[in-house]
Amino acid sequence: MSVLDENAAILSGIEADGSDLGSPRRVDFAHVFPERRAADAFAEAATRVGFEVGIEEVDREGDPWDVIASKTMIPSAESITSVEEHLGRMAQEHGGVPDGWGSERV
Repeated sequence: MSVLDENAAILSGIEADGSDLGSPRRVDFAHVFPERRAADAFAEAATRVGFEVGIEEVDREGDPWDVIASKTMIPSAESITSVEEHLGRMAQEHGGVPDGWGSERV
């Protein structure tokens, strides 16, 4: 299953639960980093291209830094996949990896 198909299936489930996917909502894209400096660099880069960003250290073996890059958007499989891939490339440039996405159900 491709990432696009996987995102379409997730959104289909969200819609089946009664959420209106035609309305803009905040979508959070998670990334993990091995050190604070790398997390900060990614956060700065994501902020420059229009994302709201939060950084948190978590108690986890390896990659203890979580960075959530959020954007208000109308969720579609295509738009989420595009953003996910773009941010994933940015995270990798800074030594991190993507860790999924989520959105509140509205």
